[in-house]
Amino acid sequence: MFPGIRLQEGASNAVIIVDTSVLSRAFRRRRSGPDESTIQRALQELMASELPLGLPGVVLQEILSGIRSERQFEDLREMLLASFTILPATVSDHVEAARLKNTCERQGLNVSGIDCLIAVCAITGNHELLAVDDDFPAIARHAPLKMYQATA
Repeated sequence: MFPGIRLQEGASNAVIIVDTSVLSRAFRRRRSGPDESTIQRALQELMASELPLGLPGVVLQEILSGIRSERQFEDLREMLLASFTILPATVSDHVEAARLKNTCERQGLNVSGIDCLIAVCAITGNHELLAVDDDFPAIARHAPLKMYQATA
């Protein structure tokens, strides 16, 4: 186990955590390439499946930030809250995210502090993470982060 990061009690109810990198590409109006169609299909299949899906609170905030129309904001907020279990970070999660970021930096990796928080949320809950952000595979080399492999 990664020093300091502990599984939550009863963490057997694992969910698939979806990162901002997936949602932002899936919700884009204009597609910039075939990868975005693949990501959108994978997310649609996950949402249609019986697999429980989770969204860290910080991802909810990131996705809702920058929405200009109040109506679009409310529609997206309602959809996200209906489709995902929101996983708020604890004080311990924030501390362990800082520790994880420091560990990664000592290894020469420049990773986002927010990505470290999302990774800790996945690790402590024994969840898998669906992401297309390059920080997460790098983090997974230094912590027990399980990446969800989409099949679409």
